[in-house]
Amino acid sequence: QAHAVLAGSDDLPVLGLPGSVVLRLAEAWGRVVVPEGFPDRAYAPDGRLVPRGEPGALIKDSDEVAANAVRLASAGTVRTVCVHGDSPGAVETAGAVRRALVEAGYAVTPWLAGS
Repeated sequence: QAHAVLAGSDDLPVLGLPGSVVLRLAEAWGRVVVPEGFPDRAYAPDGRLVPRGEPGALIKDSDEVAANAVRLASAGTVRTVCVHGDSPGAVETAGAVRRALVEAGYAVTPWLAGS
């Protein structure tokens, strides 16, 4: 699947979980790699996302999501964070994430030139 994604996406930057197969392959192919964190999702001890069907996989509290975003940023392993738009209150949660990151001293800017 990773090969198909890379082959079909021309020279677009590749976003994904740090350490994932797709990011390793993208880097080997000379693509721009953007490690991505998901503050509204629970992580398993191995760094993968907890499957959505499992209890606690989705984090719905805006304050908790915002705190998770700051933790992800401070860990230094991600370059961008994604708040899933299919969650109730996603717009408000995204605003809370942005405020928390700015308050923590992070510059919230587009990562793609011209965005």
